[in-house]
Amino acid sequence: MPPEPLIKQSTRVLYPSEYRAIRSHLSFRDQLRLDGLLFTGMRGVEFERFLESPEWYKPSRRAIDLPKGSMLKRRAKQAERTVLLSNAGVQAVETLLSYRRQNPDDLRPISRQAWTETLIRAASKAKGEGRLASLEGIAPKMSRKTWASWLIATHSHREGLVSLSLGHDIRTMLKHYAGLGWPPEARQEIKQYTSGWGDE
Repeated sequence: MPPEPLIKQSTRVLYPSEYRAIRSHLSFRDQLRLDGLLFTGMRGVEFERFLESPEWYKPSRRAIDLPKGSMLKRRAKQAERTVLLSNAGVQAVETLLSYRRQNPDDLRPISRQAWTETLIRAASKAKGEGRLASLEGIAPKMSRKTWASWLIATHSHREGLVSLSLGHDIRTMLKHYAGLGWPPEARQEIKQYTSGWGDE
């Protein structure tokens, strides 16, 4: 039986099982996009700009340096920031960049509306299989919210580092993402995805 949806600010925060259920109904290209968005925690516009500037990825530091101007968000707390990666994040980014080198026209920018429709289509199929309880809160922002929630669940002792990596004000981040009460089995799965995050 799928878990009851976890909704924050009208956006879904995914359980690991929900992430896998939605991902299984995406094309390979869209799986790469979802993984990249989820495991970096980037905003959509940041992610699209990163795809155009793969040199921002620093393999030796397991990080992505977002320069000034990459965010285009007027209220962004930091003009530039470093996105730290977990083991899953390193794998996702390297697979994504390798695919993009071989298929430069296949990962073109996608509109928010088109990405929403792609996610809802995949989620509908997962719901039809009984792997998702509902479509409530399925939206592009859910990957960023999910990653913030997963990091806070497993790295709460490094909340300052989490907020810097995500480009969030620490009080806002804790208000929205802390204390969600993950069941023990979900927490164990989350740890597998966040393992190695911030390790130098």
